[in-house]
Amino acid sequence: ELLGKPASVIKDALGKILYTDYDEEDEPCYEEHFECENCGKPFVVEAKLTFNTKPEEEELDFSTITSSLLD
Repeated sequence: ELLGKPASVIKDALGKILYTDYDEEDEPCYEEHFECENCGKPFVVEAKLTFNTKPEEEELDFSTITSSLLD
């Protein structure tokens, strides 16, 4: 439920996501309500997502047909 399931994703020519549409029952849910199994007290969990990116290693990047053999 955390990430949801998009019904459609619209991207620009470079692949950047411009818009994501969800069906009502498949929307991401960033807040959940629970009850402690030990004391029975209710609590809320809020998710805050962050994503980090880094370039792929040259030998695993197949977007070019050549690769340097030198370090």
